[in-house]
Amino acid sequence: MDRNGGKMADIQPFRGLRYNTKKIKLEEVITEPYDRIPPPLQEEYYQRSPYSIVRVILGKDADPEHPEKNKYKRANLYLDEWEKAGILAREEQEALYLYEQEFEVYEEQKKRIGLIARVKLEEFSSKKVLPHEKTFPKHKVDRLNLLRATNTNTGQILLLYKDDDQRVSRAVEDALKLAELVAEVQDEDNFKHRLWIIKEKEAIQSIQQAMADKVLIIADGHHRYETSLNYQKEKLAQNKDVKGDELFNYIMMTLFNLDDPGLMILPTYRLVKGLDKLREESFKDILSSYFDISELSSSDPTDKTALEEVQNQVNSEIHTFAAFVYHFKKFFIFHLKSEDILDKEINEGKSKEWKRLDVVILHSLIIDKLEPLSSSPFSLENNVSYIRNLEQGLKKVMAGEFQMIFLLNSTSLNQIREVVEKGELMPQKSTDFFPKLKSGLVLNPLDE
Repeated sequence: MDRNGGKMADIQPFRGLRYNTKKIKLEEVITEPYDRIPPPLQEEYYQRSPYSIVRVILGKDADPEHPEKNKYKRANLYLDEWEKAGILAREEQEALYLYEQEFEVYEEQKKRIGLIARVKLEEFSSKKVLPHEKTFPKHKVDRLNLLRATNTNTGQILLLYKDDDQRVSRAVEDALKLAELVAEVQDEDNFKHRLWIIKEKEAIQSIQQAMADKVLIIADGHHRYETSLNYQKEKLAQNKDVKGDELFNYIMMTLFNLDDPGLMILPTYRLVKGLDKLREESFKDILSSYFDISELSSSDPTDKTALEEVQNQVNSEIHTFAAFVYHFKKFFIFHLKSEDILDKEINEGKSKEWKRLDVVILHSLIIDKLEPLSSSPFSLENNVSYIRNLEQGLKKVMAGEFQMIFLLNSTSLNQIREVVEKGELMPQKSTDFFPKLKSGLVLNPLDE
C-alpha cells in the first residue's frame, strides 16, 4: 500500500474480447505487436485472414477490401463487424487471464507466465508505475488515434513486479489449478502461446490482494501506456462528474515476476559508418586508454567457430565488448581496464548504476570516441544504426554498408530495476525483451 493507504497496483478483472476459435484458427489472426510489423509482414498478415488483428492494430493507409478510407475508423468498424458476426466474443463474466509463452533462445527451451489484468492508470510521478525508456511523440499520436476510434486496448504491454515473498506466485499457482485453457497456438517461429481464464472470485481476490503493494515497471509498451494516460486526460476533460472507476482510467497489462527465469532480454548491436579516416593504429590508440584490446583475425565473421569464440569472450567477463571491422578483417575484443574510469569519463549527472550499464560504456567510451576518425560531423543519427540480428548485421558490414559492428552483453533485469528505482531512464535501444507478447489473444473493451 502507499502512504495514503491506497493500493499501489489496482488489479481488476474484465470481460475480455476474444476470437471465437470455433470460427477461426488463431494462428491465422494473431500477430506481432504493431511496432514489430514491417510492411512485408503486414501484407503477409493481411493475406492470412480477413479477420487478422493486424487490420485493427496496424491497418493499411489504403485498404481496397473495405470502403472506409480512414484506417482508425476502419479498425473500429472491423471490431464491430467481427463481434456482430461472432468472430469475436466477449467473456460472459469478468475474469483474469494467464498468458504462457514457451520458446527457444540460444538453443535453450524457456517458459514464462504472465498475468493479464485491467490495471489502474497512474502518472509516473506517483512512483506506482515506473518507465524505463524515453518515448517519441510520433508513435503516441498514432496509438492515440487508434484508441480514440476503437475505445479498446488492442495490444498487450509488458510490466514487471518484484515478488520477494512469493505471494503473487502462490496465488497464481493456485489460480492456475482452477483455470480453463481457452487458447493454445503455435506461431511462425514454433513458439507456443497458451491463454487460461480465471473466473473464480476467490482466486481473483487472492491475486488482487497479493498484487496490491507492488510497484510496476514498464518493460515493453511505453507508448501505449502513455497513450492511455493521454486518453484518460481527454476523457476527464470531457466528463466533469467522474468517480475514478470509469474504464478509461484503466489499461490492459501483462504482468511478470521480475524473477521469472523465462524473462529474456537480448542485446541490440551497433553498426557504425562514416569513419573516412579509419586506420588500425589510430583506432586502437583512441580506445587503449580505457580498454585492454585483443584481436582475432577472421575473413568470414559469420563462421560459427570464430563467432562463438568472440561471443564467449564478450559473455565471460563484465564490461567486455567486441567489434568486427571489415577493412581490417578481424575482431577486436575490448575489456574495460577499471570501473574507476567510468566516474572520471562519464560526467552526465547520472547514478553509479547507470554509468555501469554496458550500453552506456559502449557509447561513451567507444562509439563517441571515434569522432576524430570522421571528417564530417559524427552523430548517432548519421553514423550509428541498430540491429537485433547479429548475422544480418555482420552481412551488412561485409557488404560495405557499414564499417564495423559492435557486440555487447544484454542488460539484466536487475540493472533495469536499479536504474528506474533511482528515477532514471535507460539509454536508447538498451532492452529488447524476447519474445514479444502476441496481439490478438485477448482485447480489453472500454465500453462495458
